[in-house]
Amino acid sequence: MGSIALEGMRFFAYHGVYEAERILGTEFVVDVYVQTDQTLEAGSSDDPAQALNYETIYLICKLEMSDPRQLIESVALGIMDRMKAQFDRMQALKVRIRKLNPPLGGVVSASVVVEEEEYVNACPRCGQAFINYYPGDCWERFPTIYAGTRDGLVKQYGQQCLCDRCLGFYAG
Repeated sequence: MGSIALEGMRFFAYHGVYEAERILGTEFVVDVYVQTDQTLEAGSSDDPAQALNYETIYLICKLEMSDPRQLIESVALGIMDRMKAQFDRMQALKVRIRKLNPPLGGVVSASVVVEEEEYVNACPRCGQAFINYYPGDCWERFPTIYAGTRDGLVKQYGQQCLCDRCLGFYAG
């Protein structure tokens, strides 16, 4: 497993609880860290199609930063949601947003929000590792699993998701 990062992406944006922040704006710095198994493939082949596209990551951050919100926590989660929709092989993701010089009535260089998630799970049925961005979505991924079978799997494995291979077995 390897990792890639884009650090120090700077954006002028209008996020904040106070009206003045939403009118005047301020500078933000965004860092994104991705753990993936694609770094070895990309490095071995020297093929950009095998790598996570840095420009796409930057454009996702730029798009989310351009949508004013009260909380930078919301912006960080928006970046994570777009990353999950764009890239299917992330093993973990960390987004850090720094709001420079926040208006707190004193000298504060930055307020910081960090959101991070890990996506690699072990299938409770077969033990194989698999990537699952949405832990509660097992049944949505395979809606053709008979309700009785689904109920039996829930009794046996609880709320743990099974891998696509195992769910495919039960879906027929």
